[in-house]
Amino acid sequence: MPHRRTHLQPKAIAVDAAWFEAMVVAHESFIAGRRGGARAVPRFIVAHRMGADRRVLADIDFTGADLTGSSFIGSDLSRAALYCANLSACDLRASKLVRADMRGATFAGARLAGAVLDEADMRAAILCAADEDFGLRRVGGAGGASLAGGSLNGAQLDDAQAFAVDFSNCSLKGVRLRNANLKNANFTNANLDGADFAGARLTGVQFSGAILTNVDVRALCLTPKDLSGCVLDPSPAAQARLGEIAGALEAVELWARSDGGEAAPASLDAFDLRPATDLFKGRLLAGLAARGAVGVGLDFSGAQLMGADFEGADLRSANFTGADLRGASFRHARLSHAIFRDANLKPLQLVHGGTRPVTFAGASLEGTGLVRAPQPAPQPA
Repeated sequence: MPHRRTHLQPKAIAVDAAWFEAMVVAHESFIAGRRGGARAVPRFIVAHRMGADRRVLADIDFTGADLTGSSFIGSDLSRAALYCANLSACDLRASKLVRADMRGATFAGARLAGAVLDEADMRAAILCAADEDFGLRRVGGAGGASLAGGSLNGAQLDDAQAFAVDFSNCSLKGVRLRNANLKNANFTNANLDGADFAGARLTGVQFSGAILTNVDVRALCLTPKDLSGCVLDPSPAAQARLGEIAGALEAVELWARSDGGEAAPASLDAFDLRPATDLFKGRLLAGLAARGAVGVGLDFSGAQLMGADFEGADLRSANFTGADLRGASFRHARLSHAIFRDANLKPLQLVHGGTRPVTFAGASLEGTGLVRAPQPAPQPA
């Protein structure tokens, strides 16, 4: 008996590039409040390999649309309706999908590196390829969708199919992954603070270097090898050194205020600084030495950190908003998703002449918005 389409199965409408571009232009005019604009509601369209890079598509309704192979690099799709949309092989790098509705959407082979999906609803989304005969499989030999370096804070991924998906260096604070299939997924160096893994399938998952604070690690049934290099909640020993940290900061501040005439800048090298949650904000801490320290998520906003040395420190998701970082060293520091909004990153003028630039050599900068300065080409001898 032939299959009959019902009113619950809308007919897909194929569109061409000219129609798609006109729709995008009209929607951008609507968002900008220009005359002639109209909110786009291109539900159930078939639009393969379309180009819409760096476009403003907030609140667009792509419900049920097949956008296979299309490119939205750097585009704003905030609050977009992508319910059950097909985004296979789409290029969504550096796009903005904050609070987008992507329930049941398919992302097999999609490129989402650096995308911002905070508070997105991705319940039952398919982030890998499905095969009726062999089950879930890798795509193109490189796994499923790549979200490396992206931001999914507060996103909902309950019941998602994420076999072999790359979440490395992602910020996933407060993410919900209940009953998700995460077999062979890669969470290397990801920030999973407060993540909910209840009922998730974790066979073969890589957590090396991940931040697993405020997570019931015992319930994950991981081996010590699985937790290699992971950042867990501060230990009792680290908590007990809070007074020592506070004293060292007071010494640094006194030394800076007296131009080196009083006290001496104490070293906080290799300290776990996280127990001192509120002790850095707005302080005068010029010349602070915190090489190899753990400062994940700390608030350094408004602090004066001229000439500070954070070489090799773990400062993922730290807040440097408005901080004075002239001449600071972040060489080989872990800075993924740290905030540098309005920070002073100019060279530090030295007393005896010359300048000392801020250095990020060898540092991880995913999600910071910072771009590493190109290294000069070697000159022939």
